[in-house]
Amino acid sequence: MDSFFVYILYSKSLGRFYTGVTTLSIEERIQNHIEKKYGKLNFSQKAKDWELFHSIQCNNFSQARKIEI
Repeated sequence: MDSFFVYILYSKSLGRFYTGVTTLSIEERIQNHIEKKYGKLNFSQKAKDWELFHSIQCNNFSQARKIEI
């Protein structure tokens, strides 16, 4: 069974937070944001200085999604 993580990133250059859900390791997911691994442009691609602010491990996607929102 996969673990789901809710993560909150902070970009000092933007002065903004970003919240997401992943089944990847937090380190891998942050790297994906920084390296722009996804085809469409999204908010997280506006900065390269994302740092982990906080993360929460959840048992299922439903629980993680409720926390993320």
